Amino acid sequence: MRILYHHRTLGDGAEGIHIREMVKAFRALGHEVRVIGPTGEIQAQPSRKSRILERIKRMIPHALYELLELSYTGYCFLKTAQAIRSFRPDFIYDRYIIFNAGPVLAGRAFRVPVCLEVNAPLAKERSIEPDERLVFQKLASWMEGWICATSTETIVVSTPLKDYLESIGVPRGKCIVMANGVDPERFSPRPRNEALLGELGIPAGALVVGFTGILRPWHGLELLIDAAASMVKRGRRIFLLIVGDGPYRSSLEGRIAELGISACVRITGRLPHEKVPEYVSLFDVAVSPRATFYASPMKVIEYMALGKPVVVPRTANFLDIIDEGVNGITFEDGSAAALEKALVDLSDSPGACKDLGAKSRRKVESRLNWRWNATEVCRLFVT
Repeated sequence: MRILYHHRTLGDGAEGIHIREMVKAFRALGHEVRVIGPTGEIQAQPSRKSRILERIKRMIPHALYELLELSYTGYCFLKTAQAIRSFRPDFIYDRYIIFNAGPVLAGRAFRVPVCLEVNAPLAKERSIEPDERLVFQKLASWMEGWICATSTETIVVSTPLKDYLESIGVPRGKCIVMANGVDPERFSPRPRNEALLGELGIPAGALVVGFTGILRPWHGLELLIDAAASMVKRGRRIFLLIVGDGPYRSSLEGRIAELGISACVRITGRLPHEKVPEYVSLFDVAVSPRATFYASPMKVIEYMALGKPVVVPRTANFLDIIDEGVNGITFEDGSAAALEKALVDLSDSPGACKDLGAKSRRKVESRLNWRWNATEVCRLFVT
């Protein structure tokens, strides 16, 4: 099949990984893909063009920037129409972005089906973000519901996101839940790098509990720090390895110092994505303490692909990924004590850790991978 893939992103962070991997998976299945959007094909490293666009974005006042986002619908309609005429796609795959109805309108005008991929309720998200608070909030919310309801197929990354979209008027049964994936060849189990253990100052015999990602308040890392501190007080040998950096780092470091566990914690700073597997290979247990209600955390699937036992809160979006007690352990959302109990139980059961990790890997191989997602998307448009 011929797939016209549209995105309006700069391609940094998880969004860039998602775009690259889905395009790669479609092509690996033998389909022809043409990518359109401000930065076109997404590269592993940010392009000069994307860096320039990011600087321009920061300089533009909010209201003007939103008007430019709105005007992008017209530009995108023309760009998509041009690509439809020259490429003749079997369907359009559109990564949803706020204020952009261009692909859906072009699909209707030229009778080409549109698969909309929705990763977040952006109108809601930007209504509460202080730095990105919407000026045209009502219009953004109306357009979000209309675009999601009007596409031929709407793919969402979690059950809570589906429920939210239905609550704002998207017809029931319209949304198909498809959790994020991973490349199981790139993220495959590997031996620990003993030299790296020493370099990071991780003592022999300590339970290495890890997290990867940008350090932001909604990841709930204070829960993990509190749980680790309690374990240290009880005489448990634990080392917390946090792989990442971000705006919340100084607050976390303050909390770590206050609890007196600086010797048991290491924050690495930001690393290139290709280096993450080497660091995750050091983990005995991988934790995602919290996430936004609608997210499908890619980090958890990466942990699973690397054969690590995962500990996550017992919320619907995480339960879209793991099977409780089979390939992951859950704890009561927001409870550091419950998280500590889960870590203690795993620390005392190395056999259970190994079994959970092996079953995690098998689930990634059979279901939680980009190729599976791409196959299921294409199946929707087979005539």
